[in-house]
Amino acid sequence: MAPAGSDPNRLAAAALLPLAIVVVIALLACGTFVSAETIDPNGDGSQYAWAENTGWINAEPGGDGGLGMSITTDGVEGWLWSENLGWISLSCENSSSCSSVDFRVLHDGIGGLSGYGWSENAGWVSFSCENTGSCATVDYSVFLDLGTGELSGYAWSENIGWIVLSCATTTSCASVDYRVVSTVPLPDPIFTDGFEFGDTRAWSVTHP
Repeated sequence: MAPAGSDPNRLAAAALLPLAIVVVIALLACGTFVSAETIDPNGDGSQYAWAENTGWINAEPGGDGGLGMSITTDGVEGWLWSENLGWISLSCENSSSCSSVDFRVLHDGIGGLSGYGWSENAGWVSFSCENTGSCATVDYSVFLDLGTGELSGYAWSENIGWIVLSCATTTSCASVDYRVVSTVPLPDPIFTDGFEFGDTRAWSVTHP
């Protein structure tokens, strides 16, 4: 469901669609494979995170099967959208920029996320204190429940502060109910050539 007191489903739809189309065209031109999003499988609005200084962040901005966050067994791909920040990329594969700036959000296979996302307007977004070895002083991370598909915990940006993945993290659900939920079980990763890991014979039929 949408967070109380907001109307995130409207997210400036008239402006968002042209942006999404431009991104898709650019990615296709670069020859990059973009995985379909895996967020909000029940269609109940479980696609929003909260950034304390910039507001709502949408993990499924392109709707079902469109641009958005895609969590696989070993990583996270795709995009997040913020009304105030614009696009947040979760992998250098999105723009074929890995040869110059190699970044991505990783999944350890048992629910733990780490690594970095990138925003043109906010800079790096860290998904775990393990990225900088700061857990002894500031302990944070993003965790995926492999049973329910719900994300919890915090991501951190030097420029926008904490990003909360679920109201349960801050015990605020009674006043503002929001969360990001992924499809489970998770799909297998796919290389940019469209094949599953270890399979060079045929296109994947298991990935969305």
